[in-house]
Order: sequence, then structure tokens, then C-alpha cells
Amino acid sequence: MRFFTLTVIFLLLSFSQTFAISPVNIDVIKEAQDYGKSNAQNQLKDFLLPWMSYEEKAIKLNDTAERSYLYTSFLLIATDAREKNLLGRNVTALDSESILADYSGLLSFSTVLFGGKQDFTQNANVILKQAGKEIKAYQTVIPSKAEKNTGESGQNTFTAQCYFYFLEKDIVLDIPIILLIKTNDKIEHSFYFDIAKIK
Repeated sequence: MRFFTLTVIFLLLSFSQTFAISPVNIDVIKEAQDYGKSNAQNQLKDFLLPWMSYEEKAIKLNDTAERSYLYTSFLLIATDAREKNLLGRNVTALDSESILADYSGLLSFSTVLFGGKQDFTQNANVILKQAGKEIKAYQTVIPSKAEKNTGESGQNTFTAQCYFYFLEKDIVLDIPIILLIKTNDKIEHSFYFDIAKIK
């Protein structure tokens, strides 16, 4: 009976428009779990690479560059599978169902920004640009104070790990998007995603 119930749930999910990028079905869930398990030993930055965009004006494409990760349903499932694999735990269909439910209807971004002042991200304006349209963030999670660190040249810089959420219903899922963040130091940080090519 439990298998039948899960099958019905996943069939309903496969026809839902509430999940990022492409419809989620049992095959996609298994593929995402397999990706998470088979790549669990890779460094996290390598694991996340297919879902990452460097800031468009970045000079060096390495850890010193601003970057953003688009957390699709596929990546959410894969990341959960990776973490459980590293802990020696089994990955179940119920785990994936729970992850999908938590982020239902949202397009999620995890973004690393750098600035010259500790409060550079306060009151940041966050939008998605798509085909001449501007879409405001549904929710933002931005630290009130960025973390202090020392840059390559020895000067102090500040790093902020931010999270941005957009309502998926406002976005066309086969047209590229630009995540644009305007911080209070008058700098625009932009990240391009060709979402039609991202799992």
C-alpha cells in the first residue's frame, strides 16, 4: 500500500508546475539521487558546478569571484542524497518528497557577494530580469553584517552568503534569467542563468 501511495504522489508531482526548471517524476528523482550518491566524494564546489554562475564582471573565475547557485528541484534532491551518503545513511523516496515539499513553488538561489564595508548588503534590492520583465524577490535572507576576511592584496574585504527566493509562477522556465542585486555601496552584482539548459 505504501508503494502505491508513493507512486500516486510522484505521479501528481510529475504533472505539477510548482517545481523548478522541469517537471519532477520518479525517473528524475532517481537520477538526482544517483548524482548525489555517485558524486558525494567530490568537493562541494565541483558537485555544484553545473548550477553555478559567476558574477558577469568577474575577472578571475575562482573562489575569489562572486558566484550564485540556482537550486533546482534536481539539485535539492541531489544535495540531500550527497549529505546522507556522506553520513552513511540511506536515501529514500520520502526524503526527496519532503525536500520538494519544502521548496514547492520557489526558485531558490544561494549567492556569495563581496564588498568593502561590513553592511554593504543591507537594504539590497534583488530582482530577476527576464525578457524585459523585472521580477521582485519573494523572500531574501541577507546577513545584517558581512563576514570580515583579508583579500589577496592584504586589504580587508567582507563576504556575505545570501539566499534569494522567487515565485516560480512568475518565471518562464525556458528563457534565460539574470539575477541582479543592487547593494548599498551602489554596485550591481549580476548572474546569468540559461535555465532551459539546467537540470
